[in-house]
Amino acid sequence: MSRTGKWFWALVAAQLCFLLAWAGYHEVLRQHAPVLLLKARPVDPQDLLRGDYMTIAYNITEVDVVPNPAQGGFGRGIWVLLEKRDRYYVATQAAYEKLAPMPGQVLVRGTITAGLRSTGKERVEYGIEKYFVPEGKGTPRFNLMEVEVTVSPTHRLNLKRVLLDGKAFP
Repeated sequence: MSRTGKWFWALVAAQLCFLLAWAGYHEVLRQHAPVLLLKARPVDPQDLLRGDYMTIAYNITEVDVVPNPAQGGFGRGIWVLLEKRDRYYVATQAAYEKLAPMPGQVLVRGTITAGLRSTGKERVEYGIEKYFVPEGKGTPRFNLMEVEVTVSPTHRLNLKRVLLDGKAFP
């Protein structure tokens, strides 16, 4: 094999190792991270261009935060403290600076997407708002939507599974 061929295959092997390590890292995080249960509701049950697709709003989407024009605004990162109340985690405090969680609280990061002038709250996205439904499954009828999420070491939420009326979907 020529010298160029060896370098080519070494580069392919390095890329393959990187991708496998990256996937393995995220799978380990998903399996070992704490699991939180959030109450949810579909906002856009289906998109004609993308097929079976849901945009999900959560009980932690709208948060109270002290307005600060110098810091706040669309696209700005925000820290949110979550605390378990009954079955679900709810947002108890939000700030532009990193907060210190107390025992029983979980700190997560989000991004402000809009201010709600009528309520004085900020709308926050956590990166778990979009859920693609396997082709042909459609969106079934349900009374209660719950979502299990995990929290990464970088305080980001990851969608683990969707529960409709207590059963895993799909």
